[in-house]
Amino acid sequence: MNLTRRRLFAALAAGSSIPLLVGTGSVSRVGAGHTASIDTSESEPYLSVAGAALQEPVAESEATVTIDTQLEDVTVTSLNADAFAFDPAPPISLEEPVSVAVTLTDAEPGVVTDTVTIGLEGPSVRAVVEQDLHVEGQQG
Repeated sequence: MNLTRRRLFAALAAGSSIPLLVGTGSVSRVGAGHTASIDTSESEPYLSVAGAALQEPVAESEATVTIDTQLEDVTVTSLNADAFAFDPAPPISLEEPVSVAVTLTDAEPGVVTDTVTIGLEGPSVRAVVEQDLHVEGQQG
């Protein structure tokens, strides 16, 4: 009888009370001294950023971003991007969703893409979120 790797593993698994893990290729779970559970599929997002300019280029005259949160007493403390200016400018209270107009800082024709950094602060939270925006500058 030829001893193959499969037969060797089967024999070791049969004779041992320790489970045998073969051919997994990736890690599915990692343990540590502390445990935490985060359910992202059912949880409400702490910050929601919406707008067509997040997915595809939109004309500068139509470029807006709507910022919303489910948290209480939260303020947008920073809204930064090299290529864009925002109106209203922070600080912005998020008692209700706020629509912010996006304009180009330089009058450049064509599509301008830049990463917008949004800073958020409240009594129990401080967070920074980054999103790419795509705005199309108008010709002349």
